[in-house]
Amino acid sequence: MLDSIKQKLEQINLIDSTEFKKAGVLIILMREEGLDDLQILFTKRSSNLSTHSGEVSFPGGKWEKGDTDLYQTALRESNEEIDLDTNNIQRLGALNYLLSRHKIEVHPYIGYLNKYQNFSGNYEIDEIFTVPLSFLMHPKNITYKEFKKNELKLYIPSWVYNGNKIWGLTAMIAADFLNICFDASIKTDFDSIRKYDEY
Repeated sequence: MLDSIKQKLEQINLIDSTEFKKAGVLIILMREEGLDDLQILFTKRSSNLSTHSGEVSFPGGKWEKGDTDLYQTALRESNEEIDLDTNNIQRLGALNYLLSRHKIEVHPYIGYLNKYQNFSGNYEIDEIFTVPLSFLMHPKNITYKEFKKNELKLYIPSWVYNGNKIWGLTAMIAADFLNICFDASIKTDFDSIRKYDEY
């Protein structure tokens, strides 16, 4: 399965970068002990933060001087936020960026956790949890919000898992990954979304 994911990610034509500030996030794939289904790791940000408080996200953050590239940004931030052992990650590839509503170019990277580890969140993180791929891919678990602006009509997917709502940019990134690597057929239009960033 990992080879298949890697091959599909290698076929993506990465689009040119913009002049906006940049961030790297990490989609961590893992198998929890005793479970066969592949899981994706998510975090719930602290309600005390000034931006994105209480929101579900992928570990990661803004590029800083000293980061060799945005993948290193994603690894560094994941280590800081959830105590990820970065030597434990097998890099599988990258998705095209999406522009956040704060005009930040968010670059998602996909990695596989080679060996199960316990995670511990820092002050930015209230909760760390995983969601099975099978849950995210099942049509009955997906809710769509229709978004209209002038001639543009978009469908934004979201999920609720154990009380945690996965929505917004995080949901778009998850849907992009599932569509590309697992042919999930989640309804959305990523090209339009990349051109229109006020969702």
